[in-house]
Amino acid sequence: MEFVTIFTQMGWLPIVLLSVGLILFLIEIFVPAYGIFGILGIVSAVAGVIIRIVEGLNFVQSLTLILIVIGAFGVASIFLILSGRFGIIGATGLFENKSTLRKDYTKPDKRLRKLVGKSGKTVGVLNLGGKAKIRGRIYDVMSINSYIESGANIKVVEIKNNQIMVRKWFE
Repeated sequence: MEFVTIFTQMGWLPIVLLSVGLILFLIEIFVPAYGIFGILGIVSAVAGVIIRIVEGLNFVQSLTLILIVIGAFGVASIFLILSGRFGIIGATGLFENKSTLRKDYTKPDKRLRKLVGKSGKTVGVLNLGGKAKIRGRIYDVMSINSYIESGANIKVVEIKNNQIMVRKWFE
């Protein structure tokens, strides 16, 4: 019966503080804010426990309440960590740790090497970078010299870090 009285005789202030504490703790896990929500959540929960103890709990009831609050925060943490790794939260950008680049993006692309010496036309203005049509396909290219106007003839000079380097070409 002592266990039930911990919660049945609880005033509104400890209930609010404990609830707000758990909610702020969960917000910190979903929206990392340098620990502000987490710290405020823990402080709020501790204040709720202290106020409840002052309201009139004996030692065993106080210890039970403390263990229940620690357990609730622990279960919430474990659930959200596991959900972050394997569940719904892990599918969001919050926990995603992937690059848009290929793993081998620095390795020379043999298909691009075949373009060296080929000519084409710029699709738009090349102000250092832009697009050009070479052998019927449009590629992202870099101008070696400088500005090249739209529709100008270009020639692939080299492939540098998988970037097609071109210069203006007069045929």
